[in-house]
Amino acid sequence: MLLGISGCSAGTAQSDATPSVKSSSKDMTPSPDRTAPAAATDKVTCDTYSDMLTILHNTDYSFYHNAIGPQERTGWYDLAFRVIGRAPSVGDGPVATALAALKQVHPPMSTSASTQDPTSVAWGKASLALAAACEAEGHQAGATGFVGG
Repeated sequence: MLLGISGCSAGTAQSDATPSVKSSSKDMTPSPDRTAPAAATDKVTCDTYSDMLTILHNTDYSFYHNAIGPQERTGWYDLAFRVIGRAPSVGDGPVATALAALKQVHPPMSTSASTQDPTSVAWGKASLALAAACEAEGHQAGATGFVGG
């Protein structure tokens, strides 16, 4: 798994407590293309998994360096889980099976009150299984760090 940290230090910005954009509860999960080869779908799934890992990594880095608070952390976690919840899945190969197991640990469209802690043992095992399945199929998965100093 690839992991990197880079970035620059910046001051904190104060924001209005009222969000300027209302979130939609509409399910935007794309339907899997049943005609696409499983390998092509697996690549998209593994890339989507990397996007989720990137969100989680940068969120945790920011949180543990006091750049964001608990409410913002929960919001970013919810986004990360929505991202992986929209990952396509076709067939019953290793990537599809591992993705289904990860989604069982945390239903992707849950409310923030039930946000799964990605540091939990169950989440960690399911996440590592998806990373291993991606690697076994020739698709690297990892996080890209872009916050910090």
